[in-house]
Amino acid sequence: MLQFERRSIVNGASLKRHVGQPISVHLKVDRAEDGCKSFSGKTTDGVNVQVMLLEPLNGACTGWIEVIGVAGPNDTVRGKQIITYFDAGDKTENFDVDGHNMLCTLLSVCKEPFYMGPQM
Repeated sequence: MLQFERRSIVNGASLKRHVGQPISVHLKVDRAEDGCKSFSGKTTDGVNVQVMLLEPLNGACTGWIEVIGVAGPNDTVRGKQIITYFDAGDKTENFDVDGHNMLCTLLSVCKEPFYMGPQM
């Protein structure tokens, strides 16, 4: 069974507080070309983020994507995995950026959102 790696869900404002830590960030990408190892996109709160990949991108992508990786300095992310929403049609354009930003704010103030108390 694969082990789930804990990561923080962030937007552009909270990315800066997670340098060196595993994160997940949603970006709106104009176009990332097939085979590229870096590209940029805007977070849900409008911050431009540069993504550097370990392996070249397998296929071009546009629209909303999720990047899982490690936050770096100066609004960069070392991407380990990219989740694209290719066949989602309207859903990629109607992504709820306000809702996602509220989620990031909520998670930043709730240190252990899934803590259920001591287990017996």
